[in-house]
Amino acid sequence: MNLHLRPDWWDGNLRVLALLVVLTIVPAACVLWFMNAAVANDAAAAQERVLVAYRGQLHLVRSRLDGLWRAQAERLNATGDPSREFERLIASQLAEGAVVLDTSGYVAFPWTDVRGDLAAIEARVAAASHLSAPARDAEVQQIAARLNDYSKHLPAGDRLRLMDDLRMLAPNVWLPTQAALHLSLDMVDSERPEPVPDVVRKTNVPDIWALTSSDRRTIGLYRTGRIEAMLHDFLHQVSPEGVVFVAYPPDVAADAEAIAAGPWLPGWQLSMVPLDKTLFASDVRRQRTIYVSVALGGIALMLVVGVIGGRSMRRHLHVARLKTDLAAAVSHELRTPLASMRVLVDGLLADPSPDPAKTRDYLHLMAVENERLTRLIDNFLTFSRLERQPRRFALAPVPPADLVNAALDAVRPRMPGSCMLKVDIEPRLPLVLADPQGMTTALVNLLDNAIKYSPEHKQIAVSARRDGDTFVSIAVSDNGIGIAPREQRRIFRRFYRVDQRLASSTVGVGLGLSIVELIARGHGTTVTVRSEPGAGSTFTMRVRAVGEGVAA
Repeated sequence: MNLHLRPDWWDGNLRVLALLVVLTIVPAACVLWFMNAAVANDAAAAQERVLVAYRGQLHLVRSRLDGLWRAQAERLNATGDPSREFERLIASQLAEGAVVLDTSGYVAFPWTDVRGDLAAIEARVAAASHLSAPARDAEVQQIAARLNDYSKHLPAGDRLRLMDDLRMLAPNVWLPTQAALHLSLDMVDSERPEPVPDVVRKTNVPDIWALTSSDRRTIGLYRTGRIEAMLHDFLHQVSPEGVVFVAYPPDVAADAEAIAAGPWLPGWQLSMVPLDKTLFASDVRRQRTIYVSVALGGIALMLVVGVIGGRSMRRHLHVARLKTDLAAAVSHELRTPLASMRVLVDGLLADPSPDPAKTRDYLHLMAVENERLTRLIDNFLTFSRLERQPRRFALAPVPPADLVNAALDAVRPRMPGSCMLKVDIEPRLPLVLADPQGMTTALVNLLDNAIKYSPEHKQIAVSARRDGDTFVSIAVSDNGIGIAPREQRRIFRRFYRVDQRLASSTVGVGLGLSIVELIARGHGTTVTVRSEPGAGSTFTMRVRAVGEGVAA
């Protein structure tokens, strides 16, 4: 008979399990949160270190820009004829336009009243439109060469007007200073050019900036896009590896890292765009690896401790419950036969003249109860011995029929007269390697189990057959209550009970199948069950055979 663990045992275990889950998951979640926070903080700190390093480089770049603009101002110095200086500045792309001043600060170029051969050039431009195509092209090239030659003095306004006329006549003609003249004349027309040293200032001409040369004789003119390009070139010369510096005009919103571009560029701002975003990345990765390893190790440790603690608590609770159930079961199982024997003894003692037939019947009943107590105690002793030393069996070659017959002889006195017993032993079975006493005990327990859990009209079958070349299977079948599939893995647990309702109608303390399973393990084999509720059960033990080609 097996004992059933009560529902309150499961409720207690579930509560303990829930507590262990909480005690494991909450610290694990805290560790994961700490790991994420630490990694995020490290990443932010690394990024801040990158920004601090780049900010320092940005300030260093700004201080160097002053020297670059000062050098640019020196390159604008006028050393000769104003018109030739204008041509030099434009041809060398030092400026997009220029105003050259005389020693008194007045405009020397593009303002001049020298007429030169203006009338002749005008006549040639007018006449060129009436020439044939080849002749016109040749004439246009000659006129363009004259207009591009600033050693030949012409009024700047008239030179520009002739360039415009020539461009209308031949759109693809090469006139490199035409746009610069336009810009320079617009500057002279919009304001009185005055030298303002050490600064790139905004002029009255939209989108035009002016830089005065070191000698204050030349004012270089630049569009905003050209200033940005010059700054890009300047910054490229001083930009450290891993970062690009960007310039923002006064009317363009800059980012949060932008700083003033310095006294030479009022209103302009400088910022940075990191190219090497992996700076300090190795440190971050190393720290992340450390944090992740520590976190995973901590979680694993908590899980291991939780599992060990859970198993330990579960085992202690299970042992405590088993002790309680065992005490109750043993008390019940011992009290019943003892009470029966006491009643029989008291009946005999109370009879002043005992009847021999009655006395014999009473003694027979007491012998049955005594045998019941003996089996109960034997089961306890056998289970205790097997649990302490599960593999101490004296294995020897034994005929399977001897094992079956010995078990049947032991249980036959307990079989009811209505029990139908069928024995089927295959002839010429090989010897099996077994401990005779241990294997007989296992078969006796299987037969007792079949007797106890079968209905009033019991049908029990015992068979022994070959199982392949190396095993003999001994099976015990019954027509009992059967076992549900989900219960079949639990029935070999000690004190486990499939149906608590049978507790009062069967005897034993639930060690029979546990003893069978321990004996099977001691023989290096297994015991299996095949059963359906209401259709009976079949327990099968596979015992290793001894014969040719089979190791003993």
